[in-house]
Amino acid sequence: MNLRVLKKDIEFLMNDFVSDCLLYNDFSDGKKEEEVVGLIREGLALSDSLNARVNFPKKAVANARGVEKFVRKEGKEVKAHYKDIQKDLYEGYDKLFEKLSALVK
Repeated sequence: MNLRVLKKDIEFLMNDFVSDCLLYNDFSDGKKEEEVVGLIREGLALSDSLNARVNFPKKAVANARGVEKFVRKEGKEVKAHYKDIQKDLYEGYDKLFEKLSALVK
């Protein structure tokens, strides 16, 4: 999976989740509006977090004096980094969709 596709997946799932939340809110006459808004905020926070990780694949490294600095990941570390992001993307939005489903019941 390339970087562009990963960014599009993040955007698609965020938009899909927000639209489902708003659709539920419209059909429920706003009975659980606060919970729905809370779920939307969680979804947006997840999206922001994932986008930040996608755009800055860096790791903290301490030097001899113990001062940390951020350096760019190399080679296989980058590939593993993006696989972790993809896994977190699907698991995170799956949990949010489950919370929305529980709210609907």
